[in-house]
Amino acid sequence: MPRTPSTPLASGLHRLAAAWVLGAALALGGCGFQPMYGSHSTSAEAENLLGSVAIGPIGKDRTAQILRNDLIDKISAGRSAQNPRFRLDVQLETIELGGLIQTDSSITRYTVTMRGKISLVDLGSGQMVMNELARATTAYNVPQSEYGAIAAQQDAYRRASGQLADEIRSRIASYLETRPRN
Repeated sequence: MPRTPSTPLASGLHRLAAAWVLGAALALGGCGFQPMYGSHSTSAEAENLLGSVAIGPIGKDRTAQILRNDLIDKISAGRSAQNPRFRLDVQLETIELGGLIQTDSSITRYTVTMRGKISLVDLGSGQMVMNELARATTAYNVPQSEYGAIAAQQDAYRRASGQLADEIRSRIASYLETRPRN
């Protein structure tokens, strides 16, 4: 296979591109860039503080129990907080709306939205240090089978709960990462 001669311009462009990629990699590494999601998205101090967040009761229905369990798994790795410094309170609201209506007036697709009003309380001072609203939305199709419809609905609620727990964890971790130090 014959080799095409390289021109000085092409060789210079390759060197310039390589230098740019190397410079960008060094700049991102030196500026403190960290991925928002992933195993190294928060500092070690914030991770330790996440383990000191007690999850308060959320509600009495099954959806609230699932969300509380998801929060315990994602915030404190499935353990109760030892010597908690913070308490997380969540007021959960769930909305299910029909989205696809057939000609026979049956609904074959629903959207599930979970909204959580989250409050983080510093147990040392008793003050609310964070008060925000988080939300997650999922959807599901309703199949002909009654069992299939129930399973699809339950799966949508579980997915929304997991997404809401991830969102709440991210917001708490962000607060702990940037909070004023005592």
